[in-house]
Amino acid sequence: MEIFIKILCLVLAVVLHELSHGLAAYSFGDTSAKQMGRLSLNPIKHIDPLGSIILPFLLFITNAPFLIGWAKPVPVDFSKLRPQTLGTFLVAFAGPMMNIFLAIVASILWKTGILSGGVATVVVQINVILAAFNMLPILPLDGGRMITCFLPQNHPIFIFFERFGMIIIIASLVLFKTQVHGAILFLANLILAFLNMLV
Repeated sequence: MEIFIKILCLVLAVVLHELSHGLAAYSFGDTSAKQMGRLSLNPIKHIDPLGSIILPFLLFITNAPFLIGWAKPVPVDFSKLRPQTLGTFLVAFAGPMMNIFLAIVASILWKTGILSGGVATVVVQINVILAAFNMLPILPLDGGRMITCFLPQNHPIFIFFERFGMIIIIASLVLFKTQVHGAILFLANLILAFLNMLV
């Protein structure tokens, strides 16, 4: 039962993460996500079989220290955002911010007795780790987009990481597991410290 609760929480977290990117992009002038029907709460439109189901399940059964995953990226044409630099930064940050918001809501619901401690813990852990993972400063993750928001969208770095970014990330998770896990946990602890100040 625990695995299904965790995967359900992860699917919800990644779907809302991607939806927030699409809504932010729409507010800055890009209608790509709306035109492709991705401004939807329907999880089927967002679920990536590998990133939303298979990888989390494999991480769970192999006793990984945390669950991570992803949904199908919402299409965003960053060249259409106005203002472009600020829009790019905030569209990228919208995903992790949504996960932090969900963790805050779960904490409040637990403190008011609406949500059990066990479920609240799962929701907080998954969303904090997801926010931390996505804020790693490497493309195509949100953190990479945030620190490169000032670059023109035709810069060669984007072309390279569009092709090889996910391969580099997955290889890093395998080859440099300790270092990557350490970076994720460092960012997660910063986010948790922020949550503790708010809730």
